[in-house]
Amino acid sequence: MYRLPILAVLLLQHDSTVYYIAARYTSPCPPWIPHSERRWLQQPSSRQIRRVSGISEKEFVRLVDRGEPVIVTDAMQGWKSWNRFDCDYFIKTYPTAEYFDWQKGEKIQFGAIPAVYGDQETWDCASGFFDTFWEANKKAAVDWLDPKHEPYFLPAGSLTAGPGGHLRKPMMTGFLGTPGTGVSPHLDETCETFMTVQFSGVKNWSLSWPEVHDGKLRWSQPMVFTLNPGEIMLWYVGMRHHTEVVSGCSLSFSYRFSTPAPLNYFDKLTKALQSFSQEERRKLFAETKAQDLDYAEQCKIQKNGDRVHLS
Repeated sequence: MYRLPILAVLLLQHDSTVYYIAARYTSPCPPWIPHSERRWLQQPSSRQIRRVSGISEKEFVRLVDRGEPVIVTDAMQGWKSWNRFDCDYFIKTYPTAEYFDWQKGEKIQFGAIPAVYGDQETWDCASGFFDTFWEANKKAAVDWLDPKHEPYFLPAGSLTAGPGGHLRKPMMTGFLGTPGTGVSPHLDETCETFMTVQFSGVKNWSLSWPEVHDGKLRWSQPMVFTLNPGEIMLWYVGMRHHTEVVSGCSLSFSYRFSTPAPLNYFDKLTKALQSFSQEERRKLFAETKAQDLDYAEQCKIQKNGDRVHLS
């Protein structure tokens, strides 16, 4: 179960750990966020995302179990695609592959980006996403999903293990964006864990999740941080997020896997949500523009052999 929402193009400026929205009259991109969301992003949490390196499989499984957002700084060591995959490489190597451009509202071939937007130095608001299962992308996806491009700490078969015990192709959505673009705060309606791989460009993020505060169900204050080229970030079911490209042309892949599963985090999330009425839970998820306000209640833990899945 996964729904990618209709995402608005955004423009942000970054000052220390606080996000400020650029004036709409000086921005080449359309306004992307209501005033209430703007204020919310300007009041980040003091919590810092943990950055680790050289972790073992067991340490990785423990991190996932806790549902702890974490950045692995050396995750792409040994990847042939590292220092090769970037926007220019995709334009030249996969000219007939496509991405959905949020600004234009249509699919555009990678090879057509220069004709549509001009030279990379003058691109304005070029950003969007692409999936591996699109017909135009199936050939290129063989390279994108090369099994050699897997982090050293990931248990073997995690990206191809389906919750029912069957094998599946890796689930991945790619994202391309130029400086000053990104996506507004939203929720991806999936029960699986995300592993975001940053190939090129520098991207700022915010993450928040449901919490009980003063007896009320709310979104936690956003944790804001930067994801740099060569880094991989883990995040989980029920996490609201936004992104912004701050430098370079950003190319990133977001993989989804159901095992190992964030069991401890999911247990706490479920208990927090179920301590409130369905009306209050729906009100919370409505803030994210989610299509299915009850989606988190449909997430199930499944066991298959020695693997435990959340899907």
